[in-house]
Amino acid sequence: MTEPVRIRHLDYPDDSPQILSFLPDLYETNFPNFVVDTEFVVRKRNQLREAVRDPGQAVLVAEDSLGVCGFIWLVIEVDYSGRRRGEVNAIYVASRVRGQGVGRQLMQEGEELLRSYGCQSIMLMVTANNTVAHGLYESLGYDITRYQMEKTIRMGVR
Repeated sequence: MTEPVRIRHLDYPDDSPQILSFLPDLYETNFPNFVVDTEFVVRKRNQLREAVRDPGQAVLVAEDSLGVCGFIWLVIEVDYSGRRRGEVNAIYVASRVRGQGVGRQLMQEGEELLRSYGCQSIMLMVTANNTVAHGLYESLGYDITRYQMEKTIRMGVR
């Protein structure tokens, strides 16, 4: 039987070290050749601290008996037509609880929070190779609305 996971708001002093420790797995897995260095972690720590103070952002954490096992970072913005829209800035689930519904639980709690803030839609970006996340988002009713394409340019080659 799977242990219950509780979703709650981030407690910055207590939770930030664990959230920051997830960054290498989150970024290096999704972005090949990216290396999480000290400067990146410091920048993210500062952004996380600001997110807690900013009423246009929210960070929820998933917690089980072993501690923080995931998080979702939400941002509220006003789109080009004046509608409030939520964005999933980042979501992460620790490997020890993957496949147990924690990502779904974080997404659902995040959606409820954004709804309570008057958001009329939610958007997120996911890397093309993260097929597990694609399946989760599609099962939650998310649709593909755009494609981002990229080309690597070799220096000195025409």
